[in-house]
Amino acid sequence: MDLTTPGGTREFLLLCLDGPRKRTAVQLVKVLELQPTFADAVDVHAPDLAALRRQVEEARAAQAKAKGVADRARRAYADALETWIRTPTTKEN
Repeated sequence: MDLTTPGGTREFLLLCLDGPRKRTAVQLVKVLELQPTFADAVDVHAPDLAALRRQVEEARAAQAKAKGVADRARRAYADALETWIRTPTTKEN
């Protein structure tokens, strides 16, 4: 496995796709996310793919941030809902 050349990197990744444990391209991307050494080799040899990788990483970061905001909003709503349920006002029937 020679990740210092485009051909060696491509050959390794082809083995990852079509070898004994076949993977889809999406599955391979997930592996690359866990093994940055391999993804870094792709970045060196294919800068256009490096830009796409950065877009994925930025989108994931935004998604994680949005999830945090949504989780906090859900918790605030749940707390307010519980308060409303447990503390009826005298104006109600």
